[in-house]
Amino acid sequence: MKKRVTSFDVAKRAGVSRGVVSAVLNNTPGIGVSEEKRRAVLQAIEELNYVVDVQARGMRTGQSRCIAAYGDLSNPFFSQMLQGLQKVCNEQGYFVLLCGSGAGFNDRTALIDLYMQRRIDGIVTKDSTGFTDPDWEERIGEGRIPYVSVEGFPDQTGIASVLMDYSRSIRTALDYAWKQTKRPPVYVEIYEGAEHRPNWGDRHRTKAYREWMETQGLKPRVVLKRFEAWPADKSWWLELLQAEPGPGRFLTNWSRGAVQLYRAANELGLRIGQELHIMAADNTERINAHLVPSLSAVEVPYTEMGQAAAQRLIEYIEGARPPEDTADIWLEARLMARESM
Repeated sequence: MKKRVTSFDVAKRAGVSRGVVSAVLNNTPGIGVSEEKRRAVLQAIEELNYVVDVQARGMRTGQSRCIAAYGDLSNPFFSQMLQGLQKVCNEQGYFVLLCGSGAGFNDRTALIDLYMQRRIDGIVTKDSTGFTDPDWEERIGEGRIPYVSVEGFPDQTGIASVLMDYSRSIRTALDYAWKQTKRPPVYVEIYEGAEHRPNWGDRHRTKAYREWMETQGLKPRVVLKRFEAWPADKSWWLELLQAEPGPGRFLTNWSRGAVQLYRAANELGLRIGQELHIMAADNTERINAHLVPSLSAVEVPYTEMGQAAAQRLIEYIEGARPPEDTADIWLEARLMARESM
């Protein structure tokens, strides 16, 4: 029978005390460990294939070393956020409990029960942009539950949010488009549903577009379009391109709108990047780099947002940051200069 590797074995291999091994594994505050000893412990763990007894450690610390991640499983942005969150959790010895809405966790308040049962140490949610829920905020505050929202609660001071500066992303896009073409683009704002009800992010995008244009002494040109699957709205997109004196310039709030412009351009025989210039303000479908020609964009850094959310949550859990410090984390969009602009 194979002998079970213990922390004593790790300490012996690394040439340190068990206290040092414990400090490295648990990030124990107040116990200084040199970088040399830390590396020796990590190398010994890898060589011996040492596995931490999470249940035993949880009994000692009162922690599960598990974080709940809640979001819409059908939303591609949720999977991107999870990539970043999982990376940080792996590096810091935490597990991730995936709780997908529509898969038994339609009511996120079930996560509060998990926390009270000590089955999770904190919660990260991927919310719709600008999401807010006063009842949820109150329950999180009352339970003093370590919690971070990605893209939700942008104007609430009691919730730590990871947000992107949508206004700055549009200014970045317009600066780049102007540099490339010397003409301002028409702003095409796509929306879903029967009525135009822009979320927090899109409100900031449109406002930034108007302000940038007015600062340049130019007349803003905002076109609203309810999203429909191609070819139901083909004629609308064809008419939009035909009415624009060439070469046309367009900036869409979602890359879905840019895809419709690509399709219309193909119908009209327009060469994108030459007779038509297009840019998007996100990467909704995660296909920008794979379109032909590739689509220039300012893209929301969801993977980095997941990393930032996990790091902040772990700081709360381990006492490195007081729960009262709920300052938002702001990240910048990535300018991806490609062939279409």
